[in-house]
Parts: sequence; C-alpha cells; structure tokens
Amino acid sequence: MRIALGEDTTGPLAGIRVLDLSTIVSGPLCAQILGDLGAEVTKIEARAGDTSRYLGGERRADMTGFFTQFNRNKRSAVLDLKSELGVKALKALAASADVLVENFRPDVMERLGLPAKDLLAANPRLIYVAISGFGPEGPYREQPAYDMVIQALSGFAKLLGSEQEPKLISNVIADKTSGLTAAWAILAALFARERSGKGQKIDVPMLDAFAGFVLPDTFGPRVFGELPGDPALGDALYRAWPTADGHVAVIIIEDHQYQALCRVLEREDLLEEERFATLGGRLTNAAELFATMEEELRKHATAELVRRAHEYGAPIAAVNGMDEFLADPQVLANETVFESEHPEAGTLKMFRSAPRFSETPSDLRLHPPRLGEHTEEVLREAGLSEAEIDAALGRG
Repeated sequence: MRIALGEDTTGPLAGIRVLDLSTIVSGPLCAQILGDLGAEVTKIEARAGDTSRYLGGERRADMTGFFTQFNRNKRSAVLDLKSELGVKALKALAASADVLVENFRPDVMERLGLPAKDLLAANPRLIYVAISGFGPEGPYREQPAYDMVIQALSGFAKLLGSEQEPKLISNVIADKTSGLTAAWAILAALFARERSGKGQKIDVPMLDAFAGFVLPDTFGPRVFGELPGDPALGDALYRAWPTADGHVAVIIIEDHQYQALCRVLEREDLLEEERFATLGGRLTNAAELFATMEEELRKHATAELVRRAHEYGAPIAAVNGMDEFLADPQVLANETVFESEHPEAGTLKMFRSAPRFSETPSDLRLHPPRLGEHTEEVLREAGLSEAEIDAALGRG
C-alpha cells in the first residue's frame, strides 16, 4: 500500500467527501475502506471520543492499537451533537458531503434534530448510510445489538459448535461483515447517483448482513426442503489435522486433490482404493478415509508436508499462529502488513487495503487521528465564524 502522508490521493474515490459519525467497528471500517480508496473522510466524535480509542491494550496519542486498525485516512473533529452549535456545524458539513455513515440505534439522529429525511432534503445528492443491529423495522429495532448477539441470533453459534455446545467466534466478525456490506452498498449508490443525480438512504441491518454472508453454504439443503446434512462431516473437514510437530489444514473435494494428497503422504497405494476414488465414494466412506489421513499426517513434519504439497499441487497449509503468519513468505511478498511512523505514537503496523488498482492505487495519506486533531479546520469548513469557533473550543 502506497505511503503518501500529506499528499493528494490517487485512489478511485478522489473528490468524494465522507462524514463518519460511527463508533467501534462496523461504521469505522466502512469509512476507512472509503478513505483507503481515496475519499476525504471526516470522523465526527463526541468529547470522550470513539469508545474504540480505549479498547485493545496500550494507549498512545489518544488511541489504542485496536483504534488504529479502523480509523486511518480520516480527520477527527469533536462535535457535541446535543448542542445547538454542534448540530449547526453537522448540518453544514452534511450539506456538502457525498456520504454520511452512522451506526446509532434507529431514531437517535431524529432525537438529535438530524433526521435523515431533513439532511437528504437539504442535500439531495447525499448518500445516508445507517448501520444498525436489526434495521429500521421489526420488534427488535430498538434493541442493542453487539457482535455476539448477532452471532447467537443468526444460528451461527450452533453451526460452529453444536446443539448441545454452541460456540461463538472470539472476533467481531458480524461487525466487520456489516462494515464491508455498507462499503459496497455505498459504492453502488455512488454509481446510481452518477446516472440519476440523486442520493438515497441505505439501511444495513447487521443481522441481515451477517446471515447473508455466513449462512448460504450451510443453507443449501434447505432451499429445496431437504433436511440438513450430517454436521459431523463438516466438523471433520473444517479441522486442524495434527502432524508430527504441529497442525495442517487439508481439503480433498476434487479427485485430483485426493490424488495429490496420496502422493504427499507417500501412500500411492491409496490411489487404487475404489472406495476413495470419487467424491461420492469419499463422502460415503469418510470415516475410514479420515482415520487413514489422521494416522498418515501424524507421521510427517508440517514443513515437509507443506513442501510436498506445493510440489504436487495439494491444498495443504500450515496452521499458523500470529507470529508465523507475519513471517510467512507470501505475507511478506504481498506486504499484507505494512509499517508507518506516527509522530507521537511511534511505529504503527496496519493491514493493507487488499485491492490492487493498476491506475488508481490506494494510499495512506493520514495516520489514525488524535481525538479532535482537526476540529478547528472542520469547523471553518462548516462555515462557523471565528467567534463561534472560539466559543466551541473554549477560547477567549
């Protein structure tokens, strides 16, 4: 990812102005994606700041490492949206913005005197994005929704575990899924605006975004009224297989994958086994096949299995820890994680924006901001007088 601190953007969203009123993960990730793509993002924070500034370990320059992963390429301005001056400033900023992102509960913006319909009336080209737990309708619309709530309600916890022992992923996957969904929805709305000249409101319920992302592959049998398959088979496929010194992940859906695995394990004799020669046979005789695999994989070191897998084209990967991931040669070649020097916080490590654009590359132009770092310049952009700015900042 190109490091171009303080420079003009080269990204495909150059010239797009975004107001990020969101906190924690879903909205901030969405807005950061837009910022990485070249949009000018202004993060509007309350006086205490985004809660994520206090999550995730050591704090430097008003932020933790957690905060840095979702808030680069943004300015930060503190506005008290419960004050007349704060509302005035936000309305002025929204009047010239292309996108506004918020992840409050439904009706919070109305209670603040900033309903979407009024902001869209004042700026018909605005794309107003509301990320919420359950959407603007239904019996749960006002209920608080956090990542684990969505994981549980969606049925995912029992798919990951079992009816008797549900499991939750220790990761804010529902929040991040919602952020990604909101980002592509915004890009679609920007494209639609190029045709119609009109903005619109987009509601992104976390429940729908997460369910639509994680459930389709397991939902397949239900489409035609079939009963779900044996969950034990999925557990056997999605597992870490023990090796002589670690673990590997293995997939053998296609016939050629099975054939490559036999060669990796130096068990060419298994190529003659009619029970395992086809996908149907491997599914029917899965218990016997998996028992053989487990026994054979334990005989080999992880590195040797991976080396032979690359030689024969078998989809086998070492089960890495974080340190091994960061040292992986492909991760290093991709520059998946890059470093940048912050003047106060020191060296920041961040994950690059994944898309590689040949003509409009993504870039890092702004470090994750200190709380309120850009308040004064944002208030000037909102058209406030110097007296109002002095009053807002407690000067004079």
